[in-house]
Amino acid sequence: MTDQTTKGVARDSTCRMCDSGCPIKVYVENGQISRIEMTREAVANLCPRWKAQREFVYHPDRLLYPLRRSGKRGEGKFSRISWDEALDTVARSLLDIKAKWGPEAVVFYIAYPKEPRPYFKRLAHAFGSPNYCTESSNCATSAALATAVTYGQGFMMIDPGADPRCRCKLIWSSSIRNSMPPAWKTYLDIKSSGVKLIVVDPCRTRLAEMADIHLQLRPGTDGALALGMLNVIIENNLYDADFVERWTVGFDELRELVKEYTPEKAAQITDVPAKLIIEAARMYATNKPSQIRTSASATTHSSNGFQNHRAILMLPAVTGNIDVPGRGSVMAGWLHTNDVTLHERVASMPIGLGADRFPLWTSYHREMQSNVLADRIETAKPYPIKALFAAGFNVTFFPNTRRFMDNLKKLDFIVTTEYFPNEGTAMADIVLPISSWLERPVLTIFPGRPIKLQEPVIAPLGETKPEWDIYAELAIRMGFGSEFWNGDFEKCLDYVLEPTGVTVAELKRHPEGIEPKQTARPEEASEKVGFRTPSGKVEIKSSILAQYGYEPLPVYREPAESPLSQPELARTYPLVLTSGARTVVYTHSQYRQIESLRRMMPYPLADINPVDARERGIKSGDDIEVSTKRGTARFKARVTDEIKAGVVSLLHHWPGEANVNILIDDSALDPVSGFAPFKAQLCQVRLARRESG
Repeated sequence: MTDQTTKGVARDSTCRMCDSGCPIKVYVENGQISRIEMTREAVANLCPRWKAQREFVYHPDRLLYPLRRSGKRGEGKFSRISWDEALDTVARSLLDIKAKWGPEAVVFYIAYPKEPRPYFKRLAHAFGSPNYCTESSNCATSAALATAVTYGQGFMMIDPGADPRCRCKLIWSSSIRNSMPPAWKTYLDIKSSGVKLIVVDPCRTRLAEMADIHLQLRPGTDGALALGMLNVIIENNLYDADFVERWTVGFDELRELVKEYTPEKAAQITDVPAKLIIEAARMYATNKPSQIRTSASATTHSSNGFQNHRAILMLPAVTGNIDVPGRGSVMAGWLHTNDVTLHERVASMPIGLGADRFPLWTSYHREMQSNVLADRIETAKPYPIKALFAAGFNVTFFPNTRRFMDNLKKLDFIVTTEYFPNEGTAMADIVLPISSWLERPVLTIFPGRPIKLQEPVIAPLGETKPEWDIYAELAIRMGFGSEFWNGDFEKCLDYVLEPTGVTVAELKRHPEGIEPKQTARPEEASEKVGFRTPSGKVEIKSSILAQYGYEPLPVYREPAESPLSQPELARTYPLVLTSGARTVVYTHSQYRQIESLRRMMPYPLADINPVDARERGIKSGDDIEVSTKRGTARFKARVTDEIKAGVVSLLHHWPGEANVNILIDDSALDPVSGFAPFKAQLCQVRLARRESG
């Protein structure tokens, strides 16, 4: 389980090449990392990313010094400057814009890494801007909101793993092996234990091959499939009448809604045979306890994604698969800590961007919806946007990327923190290099686990700095250093930890972690204490959605671009594009520059079914062009019957011309969450034109 054989002093740490947070041992010799061990056996041979951490840290292209732009924006020409010059320039530029246009004219956006987010949010609010946003504008937050308005705050759909009491697992658009390697062994053990397995996915994944039933749906039609399954369950009296009567609101309205979605009607919409819809619904409802696992975002990446996800959430509600051992849905306990975000100040600030269009999402998640940024720069409504502070800024994340970048060029000032040069740093005026997770202290707080302070295993390379240091030094220069404990990170952490009864000094004495001395409330079955909704029950018909003017039932709407909603457009773009399939090699747009990983997947692949490939004269390995109304991107074809006919599957945002987000619509956003339709667009595919000359 080692990536090298060199000796060294062992230090416990955590791999943060993805969000799984796997424990590792890092060996240090003469101040440098000599080797790394993975201590989580289930991950050691499955995930290659942990082995690449040393390569990440010592990569020759890593940003090690502050930079100032010396050429035109977007050219990527920079000159090295000192930290004092860099921070003075950032502070002065932001304060000048604040004085002329108001603090709301500066947008604060953070992507990766995630653990500094509370401090970055504090910086935004201490500065006076309501416009703090994150990559969560397209991540797990839509599913979290759908769960909250249905089951209440704090309710979680969790996976009980190999719990022998669970008799059926319904896995909805989650590949597991690629997206969550630590959990994969659990699913390898499922078949031998006799658990029924249903998989919903347009791709025949490894998990789908193991399943008793694979429902290979057309992307973006998840809501219709869920309503079709609910039709079978309700019409055949397979629901839990006692739980429904005592603990739900809106069941009668749901019954009326699903009458339209007979298995035959759902089959017409989803392309899943009616027979399989019936079989899956019966299997889920009659093999109890049953448990659902969904992707963090796959179900919500369409123009009706929020309600699609709510329709899926109705399945455990009507079958009573809630808070019973083996069923995996619980009212979660949580650890109370002090909030450092200064969010209470937002009430006195101008309205944040996107709050007018997506009021429930922005209110619940207490941040700006970043998908409106291009529009608001372009229109200067409700006020001008003049600057962007981006902590981790790969612009390939944004839908309709070229339009987004065109609007970035209109800004007066852009500053970004980053590990490596990318298309985002090329747009910046100032680039600030950051220390990796192996070079900075990280406080880890997670429900049900010990609190840990991960100390750096090596000194920061070059002149890189931890994000806290950057934010605190900027705060001091801008006149509110006291809000950042005048740069004392340990004082900040002691403030955060105060309600837990744990101190930084204690954590340093106990690197293995400390169990907290209190939690806000114990974990209790929600059937005993009620659901944290306005009614105290599962709200099939959501009073919160109704209050905000949204449809309170989980209605289905056809994707804004689909063969059914736009048949004329489908003549030109006859295939359905779905993007964002996970790969265990990379994490989103990250790590393409790491040679060991790049060798494993050197090209941006486009999965296309043999039927569709044959019609276009395409073979595996061919260079192809994928086009939508927004533009064209180039990929390598992988012809495979693993992907559904009529569908083209593309990886996450690859750098350059293979960035799938060039193709994605940024106007038909989900009306509740503001999520972009990454999973359901119309496209055409053809062999790439050969370069002349």
